[in-house]
Amino acid sequence: MRTLILDVQNEQNQKFVLEANEADPIPDKYDIVVQVKACALSSPNFKVLSDVYKKYPRSRYIVGYEVAGIVTQKGPEVSNVATGDSVVGIVSLGSHYSGCGEYCLLSEYDVVKKPERLSYEEAVAGIGDCLKAYTALYYHAHVCSGDTVLIIDGASSFGNVAIQLASQWGAKVISTASSNEERGILENLDTPIAQIIDLDQRSNILVSSVMEETGGVGVDVVIDNGVRQFNDEEDQKIVGENLKYPKPHKHDVISCLGASGKWITQQPGLQLDPPDCQKLFLRGGSVHFLFENIWTLAYSQHGRFQHILQDAVEKLERGIVKCKISKTISLDSAADTMKTLQDIRTGKVVVKI
Repeated sequence: MRTLILDVQNEQNQKFVLEANEADPIPDKYDIVVQVKACALSSPNFKVLSDVYKKYPRSRYIVGYEVAGIVTQKGPEVSNVATGDSVVGIVSLGSHYSGCGEYCLLSEYDVVKKPERLSYEEAVAGIGDCLKAYTALYYHAHVCSGDTVLIIDGASSFGNVAIQLASQWGAKVISTASSNEERGILENLDTPIAQIIDLDQRSNILVSSVMEETGGVGVDVVIDNGVRQFNDEEDQKIVGENLKYPKPHKHDVISCLGASGKWITQQPGLQLDPPDCQKLFLRGGSVHFLFENIWTLAYSQHGRFQHILQDAVEKLERGIVKCKISKTISLDSAADTMKTLQDIRTGKVVVKI
């Protein structure tokens, strides 16, 4: 079968390869083989992958985690799905088979049945971001009606879903944009946004705008998309992606928090100095690290994970949550598309197989 993999010699020497003769997956007793119909592309985090496989290092990593397709084989103990069912799910980081391929292997606990009215492309475009948004808003932040939530980069595919869910749960949403295009996307959302903050205007606009909107109280929750940690040029080049898309400084994020505020961060190497910790302490604040792949790496809470997936596909089917597909491509062009995937900030790239 054909499948897309990440071939890694070292951190600097990485390339995406479309393998033509990959062996067909064989299901274990709780596994299913899915003929992939659509897969959403996402940029692999090499540091996360190397940490996951630290004990057993690899030179090849899988690509594509959100998949939808038809079950062609199942293990003898599988009871949740049957052969021929259309399913949508999340491939585990520990899998040996890429989701971006003709066939992939998943645990029966990592998928749910796809509603008939929901297309394969729409399903994969939304399922991963819904999982991340549920994890951030519900399981980390415990967002409820009346809360104020600041979502950095709300025009991104994840930020878009997080805005919709937070608003549906009764929260007041503030978001940021880094370009006129992103501001236009946020202004055209059906979901009301209390304020859109343009981060590209000036460096200190975030805190003043949040405090003005909240009457000096601060927000209950901040969900970032990475932060700047230092002020030197090296940090700006590495973390700020060459300053093309500005990111808030960690001090600004902490300063936006109100009493007992929660900071949900996607910055894996976050460093908090004693003054930062003192600020959080005086606010009674807390920091939570958003790593949605923990659901598929540790099966201690199967029921909750299945509930998230089921609720997500129902909302996607009914149009309660809407996801933007940036473009749809073929498997043959997936390797070339992965090279420029980081430049696509709004919407998902979906591989149709």
